[in-house]
Amino acid sequence: MTRLLAVETSAEVCSVALHVYGRVQSFFEHAPMKHAELLLPAVSGLLGEAGFALNQLDAVAFGRGPGSFTSLRIGIGVVQGLAWGADLPVVPVSSLAAVAQQAADRYAGAYSAICVAMDARMKEVYTANFKPGGSTVQAAGEERVCGPDQLVIPADGFIAAGNGFDRFPELGSLAADAAATYPDIWPRAESICSLALEWLKSNDPLPADEAQPSYVRNDVAAKPGGPV
Repeated sequence: MTRLLAVETSAEVCSVALHVYGRVQSFFEHAPMKHAELLLPAVSGLLGEAGFALNQLDAVAFGRGPGSFTSLRIGIGVVQGLAWGADLPVVPVSSLAAVAQQAADRYAGAYSAICVAMDARMKEVYTANFKPGGSTVQAAGEERVCGPDQLVIPADGFIAAGNGFDRFPELGSLAADAAATYPDIWPRAESICSLALEWLKSNDPLPADEAQPSYVRNDVAAKPGGPV
């Protein structure tokens, strides 16, 4: 599959990318609470620039989270609608892996692991560790939500990535021994594309109705009908 649309809305940014025959066009804006307003025009704009209709693509990839419940619901709702309307399959990708992938692409040296920590509000972070894996990173443990003091820091030579290392001072001190720290990295659709294309080398895409979020946090008070 070489024609892929990717959508990422798990955090405060709205990010869309279009991968067609090796060329990547993208939209990225830091716009908290504006995902619903920006997402469809961004998709339409990228398809128009590339001269492709949605039904000419092979699949729709998306950041499945963890992240903001509201923005994830918006993004995945759009993904389901697009995929159903164009009869396309979907590819779910970890939003934390997208952060790790950017860190790996940015860092020029060797590293043992990447520790991702994204602000989850409620004085917690979404976190997971990743390891080198050829052209893309690989998971090195489960994704979870925890307090900053419960972060699992890898051995020496790791990279720290994500806004948690900026928003929680205690994480800044934990990352003092990191080979590099990138608190400015957000999950981006370009990395969703890279990870999805690698996954598709050995897996089949999923039906549109299997586009589901990964919230990780299960103990949040929810409104009737689902998480808030």
